[in-house]
Amino acid sequence: MHGILLQMDKNTARFRLTPKRVLFALICISLLLFVIHVVLKYISIVVFDEKHGFLFELANRFDMNDESSVPQWFSHMLFLSVGISGFLAGYMQTKPAARKVWYSIGVLGVLLSIDDVATLHEFALQTIHNTFYLNEAPSFFINAWWLILPVLLVPAGLIAYWGWKHLPHKTIYILIAGGLVFVLGKILMDSLANDVTDFFINQGPIQGIEKLFQYLGLSVVLFAILKYLDENHSAKVKQALTQLRGKER
Repeated sequence: MHGILLQMDKNTARFRLTPKRVLFALICISLLLFVIHVVLKYISIVVFDEKHGFLFELANRFDMNDESSVPQWFSHMLFLSVGISGFLAGYMQTKPAARKVWYSIGVLGVLLSIDDVATLHEFALQTIHNTFYLNEAPSFFINAWWLILPVLLVPAGLIAYWGWKHLPHKTIYILIAGGLVFVLGKILMDSLANDVTDFFINQGPIQGIEKLFQYLGLSVVLFAILKYLDENHSAKVKQALTQLRGKER
């Protein structure tokens, strides 16, 4: 099946950027960022004890848990891509119920992209922890995530239920799989990090794996949306892209 994202004219060389190729590229980038993160953290923390200024700053620029880093921009791009793709899938829909499902995913993706930059969830977690656990140090079980999780599962469950009723089941399977990978990284690994005392293990592999799971989960969610568009609305998307290229010329 032809890719819907990029298709050059028949008289020129052709490259089809299919959903599978997008997924493969995103997985490779995620793994590369994880390796760079761990290696630079090891050199900065273990080898130089964070006393080498240049390496310390370089490690921060590729820190997967830093708000002003290359991985953070990649994470923001993934969230925003999920949001935009969700809106596109909704726009292509003819059934109002299915359109609402995709628009809900689009809104969620955009909101999470904003949160990813503004770190609003970090502020919320800190506030909830100080309110319910007072001065207790956070651990795997003493963690605000376990209080927030039931609240987050409600809208996620509703979207999954609506999607099951109005979207192809294989699309929902892939979306749920991506969501589970995302949650596993965001909540489980973040909670586990509270019990890890070794500074390098905490800042390097643990936090790196947390973000890696998030990237992989978001990549799978984006793949599910692009695959749905490719299999159900490829003609409309190709027409829209052709019109867009015509306007650009």
